[in-house]
Amino acid sequence: MKNTRTNIMAATKKLIVEKGYSDMTTKDIAKEANVNEATLFRQFGSKKELLLATLREADWIPSVSSGISDQFQWDLAKDLRVIMADYFEQVTPEIVRFSLGLRAQDIYQETMPYVDKIPTAFVQLLEDYLRAMEEREKLQISDAKASAEVIFSSMIGFAFLHAYTNKKQYQIEAEHFISQAVSQFVEGLNEQNV
Repeated sequence: MKNTRTNIMAATKKLIVEKGYSDMTTKDIAKEANVNEATLFRQFGSKKELLLATLREADWIPSVSSGISDQFQWDLAKDLRVIMADYFEQVTPEIVRFSLGLRAQDIYQETMPYVDKIPTAFVQLLEDYLRAMEEREKLQISDAKASAEVIFSSMIGFAFLHAYTNKKQYQIEAEHFISQAVSQFVEGLNEQNV
């Protein structure tokens, strides 16, 4: 029974990536999961409830890696690289396409709390890091939250712009982006300190 449930949720995730929520049907899900459509309704009740269960029970939703702050050297450039690399390792093109597939009007209110966990966690990490750099007197910053949002916005922008890139190319381009973005952010934040 658990295996059937897991297969149905995996099929749902796959089809959202491929078609989006609105264009995906329960027949599509049942076929992809290799189950009868009645099984899907017995397990979940409706397409919407299936999606919400898939989001609630997901162990694949990206989040800040535990212990990431243990990797910090309190060097702005090195630490921004660590944070960005962690983000791009988790926020793959498939995750971005899944997120895009959840933006259907009829489910938007229910899915956004799950999708918002990703930016909220990374923005908070960046903000906390910038404040800690201030406390250590390694950086003076006028608005840590705004700076964290700018840094994160560039990361999410890159991820969404490259959502349909293959995984290997995405990794290569992400490494180049990290290098360029870190040098620009460090330069900009250091200019505030002059």
